[in-house]
Parts: sequence; structure tokens; C-alpha cells
Amino acid sequence: MITKEIIREFFANLESGNEFDTSTELMWGYFFLDSNLNRLKRFGDEMKGKGYRFVDIFKAEMESQEDPKEYYLHVERIEYHNTETLHERNQMFYKLVQEKGIGFYDGFDVGNIIK
Repeated sequence: MITKEIIREFFANLESGNEFDTSTELMWGYFFLDSNLNRLKRFGDEMKGKGYRFVDIFKAEMESQEDPKEYYLHVERIEYHNTETLHERNQMFYKLVQEKGIGFYDGFDVGNIIK
């Protein structure tokens, strides 16, 4: 689980560089993992209905051939976040995957908005 402390450190690292302006909106990506590809596709459609842009579904790396196949769903949305709002978003996703029966919410990334 991504704790508020992890998010606080994430923002401290972002703000120590020159790559991102955390005082404005950025492109936030979110990742969900599940072994059922069709369930993940349906969940991706639901996320589009909530204002997220579908980016991709891709196969997760397997550490061994005996591991079950799993897939990542990547969605993104332009948003402003600080430690509190990103923590709230993560909590919402943890609850949502539990409600929808998705394997789990695997985290976020951030990028600049490319126009």
C-alpha cells in the first residue's frame, strides 16, 4: 500500500529537480493489475466514463514460467495533486478495485503535459 509518507517523499523528490512544476496540473498515470484480461478491459471502460484516458493494457512480466499471466491497465488524467489529494486518490483506487473485484491498484506515475 502506498502510504502518505511515501507520497510525501515522492513530492520531495519531484520538487528537488527541475523537471516538474508541482504547483500546476500534470499528467498523472494510474496502474491496475489483474489476471483476467476481460475484467480489466471492462474496468478500463468504466474508468473512461469517469474521465480517465485509456492508455494501454499490457502483459505483466513473469518471474518464472509457472507464474500466472497478469495484465496491467494504464489510465491517465490531467490533474493537480499535492500529498493530500494524491493520497486521497490512491485510497479511492484501493476501495474501487476491491468493489470491482480487480486484482489490485499498483500505483501511479507523473509526467508533463505534452501539447
